[in-house]
Amino acid sequence: MLLSLLLLIMMPHLAVAAPAASDWQDEDFASVRLISARDGVANTDILRLGLEFQLQSHWKIYWRSPGDAGFPPQPDWQGSENIGDATILWPAPYRFSILGMETFGYEDHVILPIDVAIPDPTRAAHINLAVDYLACSDICVPATAQLTLDLPADNSAISNFAHSIEKFAAKVPLRGDNLPLTVSALWQDAQTGSKEATLHVALAGLEPDTKPEILIEAGDRLAFGAPMPAGLDAKRNPVYSLAIHGLADGGSLTGSDVTVTVIAGPLAIEQSIGVTAPPEGAVTGNAGQSLWLIGALALLGGFILNFMPCVLPVLSMKVMAAVKASGQAQGDIRRGFLASAAGIVVSFWLLALALMAIKAAGGAIGWGIQFQQPLFLTVMTIIVALFAFNMWGLFDIGTPGRLDDQADQAIRRQEQGGHHLGGHFLTGMFATLLATPCSAPFLGTAVGFALAGRYIDIFWIFTLLGVGLALPYLAIAAWPGMARILPRPGRWMGIFKAVLGLALIGTAIWLLGILAVQIGLTGVGIIGGALMLAGLVLAWRHSKPDNRHKPRLTALAGLAVLVALFAPGFTPRPDIAPTSATGPLSWQAFEPETIAARVANGETVFVDITAEWCVTCQVNKKLVLETADIVDVLQDVVLMQGDWTRPDPVISHYLAGFGRYGIPFNIVYGPDAPDGIVLSELLSASAVQAAIRQAGGAKSVIAQQTQ
Repeated sequence: MLLSLLLLIMMPHLAVAAPAASDWQDEDFASVRLISARDGVANTDILRLGLEFQLQSHWKIYWRSPGDAGFPPQPDWQGSENIGDATILWPAPYRFSILGMETFGYEDHVILPIDVAIPDPTRAAHINLAVDYLACSDICVPATAQLTLDLPADNSAISNFAHSIEKFAAKVPLRGDNLPLTVSALWQDAQTGSKEATLHVALAGLEPDTKPEILIEAGDRLAFGAPMPAGLDAKRNPVYSLAIHGLADGGSLTGSDVTVTVIAGPLAIEQSIGVTAPPEGAVTGNAGQSLWLIGALALLGGFILNFMPCVLPVLSMKVMAAVKASGQAQGDIRRGFLASAAGIVVSFWLLALALMAIKAAGGAIGWGIQFQQPLFLTVMTIIVALFAFNMWGLFDIGTPGRLDDQADQAIRRQEQGGHHLGGHFLTGMFATLLATPCSAPFLGTAVGFALAGRYIDIFWIFTLLGVGLALPYLAIAAWPGMARILPRPGRWMGIFKAVLGLALIGTAIWLLGILAVQIGLTGVGIIGGALMLAGLVLAWRHSKPDNRHKPRLTALAGLAVLVALFAPGFTPRPDIAPTSATGPLSWQAFEPETIAARVANGETVFVDITAEWCVTCQVNKKLVLETADIVDVLQDVVLMQGDWTRPDPVISHYLAGFGRYGIPFNIVYGPDAPDGIVLSELLSASAVQAAIRQAGGAKSVIAQQTQ
């Protein structure tokens, strides 16, 4: 029994001793070996080999065109004897889609058939094969397998591995004439060179109810989205559309030859075909399914914004509103929170309209770019300070003057009934404005899709972002009883309001810190001093029981606020040179034109696009980039940092080249990733380490492991 158990455990590696197989090269995540379809090379001009990967669960390797990231297995035959040219036959791969990233490869178990020439079939063949490959799961790990195989010259028998190799050779896409499935037409949409360019593929011979996979190879710098149904062409052939990423402004694929691989169930074909102008009766336009998917990401991204650091001050005001609502009737609670939700959605509409106008004028657009404008920062600082003063009870937002007795009584009845909806509406708008310097998972994908698309796409995506951010409000509006769970109003609310006021003052100080980069310390000193004066005057006014001086004090406070409002306009905007970054990392100035030369020289480059107003950028820096482990990894990496606190057309154009319109943005370049590996908005130590290893190549990883 024990002997049987040992044999069962050893069975996967018993073939090591077989004459047509190399030893297994084992890693924690994969085992690799080289196998042959014949036991020798006698009477053989072309020998079929198989590069076999046995991958651990959830690990994958990459196809010849890996997609948005990764690199395929790369064989090196140096040291081999009696071995000529080698051709890898790539079986049809699988698509792996993660957060808009499209990659192609294999998982679990795969054999890559390889046809190699045998120059002299009368001599034995010695194969010395080094294979660099990248295996990915939650992280990516480059590795190298060293494989050797000797095949004698006096044997040509079919080996025990021939059947396994041919199983995967049968999955290699068919080529040539008279294929059962063909690409009947391929064209780019009429919006040539735009960021929303789309490639359309018409398929002839596709079986009904079959969902095809379509892979396009058209150069290293271009990537393509997943195929989406787009109707039928004039010949009633099904048409699928694929978004084009990385196409330069004014560029076009029309007239270019591309390689199209179509996988339809067990059938796979490969075809080289030229991109033409749209044929007569061609179906154009983005697929609705893609827009709905991005819409779902926008809704989820907007909801997650509620929990990002930028919105914490507004969450405080939400809590206070809910506390006050706990003693109101359900109808009053519902109206108040619906007004807040309306404020959020309307503010997102205003943002969308502003971005549409900037785009129409040819300007740079992006998520959070209003934080580059001194006037916006000044107004936001004043609003936050006034909210804090209101929390402290220094003034109340009064009603309009008397219109007549009946109108005045109606206003008073609304106030007494809690129907003063203007404040709720403004609170919702305020939440949106403070949310824009934050990025959340899925937000970058949704915003990038919107800003790179049509005007209707911008409006649709920004509407869903607003609805997502407003979901907590809408939830309480739908179930007003939730507000009654909170404590009843009482004396404790005075202390609570004072604490919330301090939180808002902290936000105002943060905004002033961003504004200092825009207008300098002198201007910020004027604004901060004027707001402090306004607060002190309001406090003095609040403490005076005599109403005779209150109008004068109110006018003085208003004058101080006006001074703060107009200070940026009278403060010379300094030509602030980029300051050297403080901290454990040695950042260089952002010079994108030098990256290609550095990579060609064998260097790895890490690019960080950040801004003082980007809270997520600061979180990434403190929690990931400046931690001890990552600092050690980045010691031998060229670090470039671009500061987008102020408008910078170079940075705007650079981000747009990747379909990004907001920050944080981090990318790693290297000898094995000359086009760069784009990281997620929310960094993790493992992602940064994996990208640097991948970009630096397998040799650098081996060097690190041996140190």
